Amino acid sequence: MSLPVEPPDNPRPTSSPDRVLDTVQTVVTALILAFIFRAFLVEQFIIPTGSMAHALVGAHATRTCPACGWEYDFGPYHHPGLQQEPFVRPPEIVCPNCQLRLVPTAEDTHPKAGDRILVEKWPYALGGPFGPARWDVVVFRDPANPEQHYIKRLVGLPGEKVEIIGGDIYVDDQIARKPAHVQSALWTVVFDQSHAPDPRSASGEQARWRLVEPPPPDAPGWSGLRARTIRYAADDEVWRTIAFNPDTGHEYLFDFYAYNRRSTGMHVRDVRIVGEVTLQSNDGRLRLTLTRRPFAFAAEFSPDGTASLQWWVDDDETQQPAVLAAAIPELHGGRPVPFEFAYLDQRVYLRIAGREVLAADAEDYDPGHRRQVRRSEPVAISLSAANTSIELRGLRIDRDVHYTRGIHSQRAHAGRPFALGPNEFFVLGDNSPDSHDSRDWKIIGPHLPDDTRAGVVRRDQIVGQAAFVYLPGLLPRDSGGRWYIPDVGRTRIVR
Repeated sequence: MSLPVEPPDNPRPTSSPDRVLDTVQTVVTALILAFIFRAFLVEQFIIPTGSMAHALVGAHATRTCPACGWEYDFGPYHHPGLQQEPFVRPPEIVCPNCQLRLVPTAEDTHPKAGDRILVEKWPYALGGPFGPARWDVVVFRDPANPEQHYIKRLVGLPGEKVEIIGGDIYVDDQIARKPAHVQSALWTVVFDQSHAPDPRSASGEQARWRLVEPPPPDAPGWSGLRARTIRYAADDEVWRTIAFNPDTGHEYLFDFYAYNRRSTGMHVRDVRIVGEVTLQSNDGRLRLTLTRRPFAFAAEFSPDGTASLQWWVDDDETQQPAVLAAAIPELHGGRPVPFEFAYLDQRVYLRIAGREVLAADAEDYDPGHRRQVRRSEPVAISLSAANTSIELRGLRIDRDVHYTRGIHSQRAHAGRPFALGPNEFFVLGDNSPDSHDSRDWKIIGPHLPDDTRAGVVRRDQIVGQAAFVYLPGLLPRDSGGRWYIPDVGRTRIVR
């Protein structure tokens, strides 16, 4: 027997005032959650200037070099009395790779806003091991104007003594070396052989690598100095050398940034050579040399699976080189092997296949502390080979950031260390030639206590750590630049 089915209860209709109240509650709750999220967890900012270029950029335009194909960003032209909006095209832009100089036009200059970043607040709010650390990229309130926010790299912590010597950061009289993930954002291209300029272009008249004491045209040795792949082939014991020629570009090995279109004239002597080598014969040797006077450093490896790191005083012909050696299995077999040879932060090292195999600190090569000798010449870079057959691909020279402006700095330059008090931090911009930072701040705003010193960022003025570029500068959708779409291919973690 079936039971009668009761009809469902009819829901009571919601009155209009109830619906309005529910909507108001939802909106208020969303606003409260958004406020809490912004105040304590994450906040978004837009980069206003190029003080952290090239890793983070303010207002800019992007250009692909017609001579070498290198893509680079450049900033607006700044001049007193000129209105900076809309974007003011500079009178000249310079490719950082091949040094081609161009006059930008309205047709090829499509302005973009600065990178938009997310700033994490909660780690610094927790403090302790989550608090501000050296080399963090931080956002903070301008000491002169609380309505303005700056973004810089934190290099000095409370209670420390900061000094800048030869472009390097010294803390409490010891060099402060940058960790690998930070250094990866600070390397700046000097020249990439994979983007060698067209010989028919104004910047391609000379090859960047030149033969030292060139042999007769039909002699074996180096070839392809204008090509993407450089080769060596000779079966004798004669060492043949090619050297990087910085005279082929106006700004090579200086503290040059394409964003600024200029340098301060300071030589940057912390450099690296990277690439991929294929040792095609079973004999011979390849040597990479960095001459950074008064010292010379060489990395040498051969297809028998051995590598060595050597150093000597460059002007002492009687001195025998000091040698460190290691067995490198990756060098066997005639396969392409990535390498990196660098002088960085008073340390020289050789990496093979991503693994550091040999290294020497200043205490090893410079027990007499001759590194304090002031010299102005650039580092010399050369490659030598003998009795071998090799291919070099992706050969590239990079330079490190150079944190100084010499006599223009107000504090922390060589010989005048700057001591930080409790809750005081010292910050610098990665784009050192064009950064207004702890080195030269003079104005203290009325919002700060009377005991605040020029050149520091107080702990309570730090907003948080820059974490992610979530919306880089927008791209023009057509040649006229009338419509814009996000440049999502350049979203990235901030290092």
